[in-house]
Amino acid sequence: MNRRQYLTRTGIPLAALVATAGCLDDLPGSDSSDDSVAVADRTGDRELDRAVGELNEAALALFAADDFEEPTDVEFDPDEPTERIESARTHLETAADELGDDRESEIELLRTYAAVLERLVDVTETVTDETLEADLQAVFEAIGGDDAADDADSDNDDDLEAASETIDERTDEFAVAETKHAEAAADVESFDEAFERLVRIDPAELEDGVAALGDAVASLVTLGDGLESLLGGYEGLQTGREHMENREYGKAETAFGNAESTLETATTTFEEDEEPPGGIAEHVETATCQSEHLADAAGSFEEWAIAASDGDRFAAQNHKEAGEQALEDARNCT
Repeated sequence: MNRRQYLTRTGIPLAALVATAGCLDDLPGSDSSDDSVAVADRTGDRELDRAVGELNEAALALFAADDFEEPTDVEFDPDEPTERIESARTHLETAADELGDDRESEIELLRTYAAVLERLVDVTETVTDETLEADLQAVFEAIGGDDAADDADSDNDDDLEAASETIDERTDEFAVAETKHAEAAADVESFDEAFERLVRIDPAELEDGVAALGDAVASLVTLGDGLESLLGGYEGLQTGREHMENREYGKAETAFGNAESTLETATTTFEEDEEPPGGIAEHVETATCQSEHLADAAGSFEEWAIAASDGDRFAAQNHKEAGEQALEDARNCT
């Protein structure tokens, strides 16, 4: 999985984060003067400043970028930003106890900032999940498996069932990530000059980073939806072939027709994502290749069923062979 690409695409200027992460003395509410004779209790201000510093450190860990030549060598570790966020919340609780009601708006703004970062950590973890690559490959191989041999039917059915379960789980994860991203994006959009004064980060720059991460999430959602249709169409194709073995030509024709329609839907879904991120693009390409060839196979098999029903053995054989060739082409997509 091209995980580092998602981090670098976020586009948050690191200079801005480096400049503000951990800075305490020059933030709003701070007083670095040593000239006061009577020093007021600054516990609340200090805790507020520490919360800002921790949150900016979390953002820095979340959006960090580097220059590795192999993007897949870079892994996202959610532990550091998560720990920073939790630390910031502890400081915020102390600040809330120490400061007056006139500072409540600052406390709430930082709580929102913490919630935004927490959601983005979860989203980034989903997008950069290193196990996704293997799961997608298993799906493609289940569809492209050699089902010509009778003794392989049971294994192929098991592989297809496992692939369907995997995609169901993944699409649920992608949907959760999409929701969390939408919530984070809405909060970031609400940040204004008060946020910039308090946190020292331009909200527009944060919006750019969140939007780029959203592109990756949207691509995964589209891929997951398309794969559900792809698997559904392939299962329908297999059902039609079983009907053909039982000489149930009418049922086979219906199954093949439905499979072709479902597979065409899969192709349309994949094509909706015109510019998927690099780490996702190769999977979209493979899935599109399979859906197109499987749709061709379903169409040929439908004609096979019709010809068989009409008793035209020659035409039936030709359509069957065309369908089997399309199946082989689908296997060769991986």
